[in-house]
Amino acid sequence: MPLSRILIIGGGFSGVKCAKVLRARLPRDRYEIVILNRENHLVFHPLLAEVVGGSINPNATAAPLRQMLPGVHCHTVEVQEVDLKNQSVKFEKDGGRPAQMAYDHLVLASGVGPNLSVVPGMSDHAFPLKTVGDALCLSSHVMEQLEKAELCDDAELRRWYLSYIVIGGGFSGVEVAGEINDLVRSSRRFFQNISADELTVTLIHSRDQILPEVSPSLRDFAQRKMEKTGIKILLGERVSQVTSAGTGLKSGARLRGATVVCTIGNVTLPFIERLDSPKERGKLITEPDMRIAGFENAWAIGDCAQVINSYDDAVCPPTGQFAERQGGQVARNIIRALRGQTTRPFRFKQLGQLCAIGGHSAVAELFGMRLSGFLAWFLWRTIYLMKLPSWSGRVKLAFDWTWELMFSRDLAHLKTNVTDRVTNAYYNAGAIIFAQGDPSANFYVIKKGEVEVLRPAAGDGDEVITVLGPGDFFGEMALLENQPHRKGVRARSPVEVLVMGKDVFSRISGALTPLKEIFAAALRRRTDIWQHLPRAHEVLQHEPLSTFIEPLPAEPLNENVLFDQALPLFSKKKQGFFFVVNDQQQLAGILTRTDLLRVVEAAALNKRGRADIRLKDIMETDIIAVKSDDSAILAVSTMREHGVKKLPVVSREDNKRLAGYVRIEQLMDFVVQKVRPEIYPAEPTT
Repeated sequence: MPLSRILIIGGGFSGVKCAKVLRARLPRDRYEIVILNRENHLVFHPLLAEVVGGSINPNATAAPLRQMLPGVHCHTVEVQEVDLKNQSVKFEKDGGRPAQMAYDHLVLASGVGPNLSVVPGMSDHAFPLKTVGDALCLSSHVMEQLEKAELCDDAELRRWYLSYIVIGGGFSGVEVAGEINDLVRSSRRFFQNISADELTVTLIHSRDQILPEVSPSLRDFAQRKMEKTGIKILLGERVSQVTSAGTGLKSGARLRGATVVCTIGNVTLPFIERLDSPKERGKLITEPDMRIAGFENAWAIGDCAQVINSYDDAVCPPTGQFAERQGGQVARNIIRALRGQTTRPFRFKQLGQLCAIGGHSAVAELFGMRLSGFLAWFLWRTIYLMKLPSWSGRVKLAFDWTWELMFSRDLAHLKTNVTDRVTNAYYNAGAIIFAQGDPSANFYVIKKGEVEVLRPAAGDGDEVITVLGPGDFFGEMALLENQPHRKGVRARSPVEVLVMGKDVFSRISGALTPLKEIFAAALRRRTDIWQHLPRAHEVLQHEPLSTFIEPLPAEPLNENVLFDQALPLFSKKKQGFFFVVNDQQQLAGILTRTDLLRVVEAAALNKRGRADIRLKDIMETDIIAVKSDDSAILAVSTMREHGVKKLPVVSREDNKRLAGYVRIEQLMDFVVQKVRPEIYPAEPTT
């Protein structure tokens, strides 16, 4: 007789507790318990901040599932699909090969994933804190900044290295801010060139108090204590963007920092999102007994489920103590269902809350009592020590904590980036991506926005010599020549770039012949043309661009205009192109005859009409513009870089309202008229 299979997806607190209870109460000769998890261990999330701070060994936060759950089949896989109607689960096994498993009862305890897309640039420049790997990577990075600051001669750059920003004032944010602050301040005595006033740890929270889960008096205590240890707390602030230089705030302020930690933002896992089952804010709606609504043999617990607590009729908070109790309760309900008994609704009275805030202090609410300071911190450590699932783990953790009380924290800088990689980076307008003389390390491709290429001017400051936009690249000359950068690059607008490491660039550029040809053409194009035309440079250098701005040859078209409405305008206005604007009258693109022909050909080949095609669907959007206050030299260099003979002119970079356009013919004619008398002087009159 085949065994009945109870399948659990998720190896967190709720899934592990469910598996333990089921295995202990169901006979092994009749029931098979299987747990699927993307990692082979349970992550003890409350201790991840201590890994970042170097207080404990990372192994203390990872409990191997196979050792914790004897008699349970543990599989480390990535779940792809859940079919509730046909009672099967699809997943990837070794080598990415697809596999499928049927079940008799299913428990979804998969939790949620980090959502680093809630703020622009966060996924590229912020450190999450969800896994042991995240904690190790962040710990390594924190120490790396101290090492860089020790050898930095630039005071401003040194402060940037030593500035740490934590986003989110909940439990995770408060704990990791406290641990980072303790680590860097206690480690400072081992560095000769770092002073205490250069270290900055900033905690940003959107509400008017941190730790909204605890009472107001404990929130006030936590804030006062953290500020006393040197942590700066910004309340009522929201982060608008994260860049390589730091963060931007909704208020318009900017915080500079080399380290940004994100503890906010969760997202529903893809296979949960695809389930044909009622959800509330991405969480599966359950019956009082934690069954998924509409299914008798499918259950949901933990962070992926919206479970109502019958004790107070409120939605259960996403905390470990609730997840663990849900796991035990759902296991007992499954056993009752197997025996034909009535299931029971989930009911649990919260025992309390604990949060370490750094400096051997914590805040706690236990059984109605409020505690703070060292006593709360001692209770915090004692309770979490006993919550570890194995005695071996408890002994190891107790040793780590005792060692940390008597000796300094571990300052080992374990580098986690063993190879170059391809990543994205985000820069604010005005940010220097690299300066002249910086060592060559990366190759950049612009995805959004514009950058300015700089060289030192004759006097103070830099001269902008060209503008690059989406699809353009830079940094290749220094890499190919194995030399420091001859020119600097600065973000002209908020810009997103694809960054390719030096080794990756060398392998790809060396293997692909078309890329070699593209780079060779770029090298020829980017040679300094003004070295061969010094007189032309001198003439244009002292002439403002406004001298050459002409009115638009025709009124710009709105991006929502239909294709069939725009088509006759080319003949009527005798125009080869039209600039296109959005509803705010800002430059959005350019429409050329080539765009028209492409649409006509596509419509003919596909035998489809053009009635619903709008200009925004077919226009060129990656269009470079110059500003009214830019130089004429910049306009010429930009035209040469992009192989165009005309450029739109906008009033400001952040406004993009059309002020006219410039043509290469007019610029060159101006130079010729100025230079001709010197080449062909007028003959003297008699």
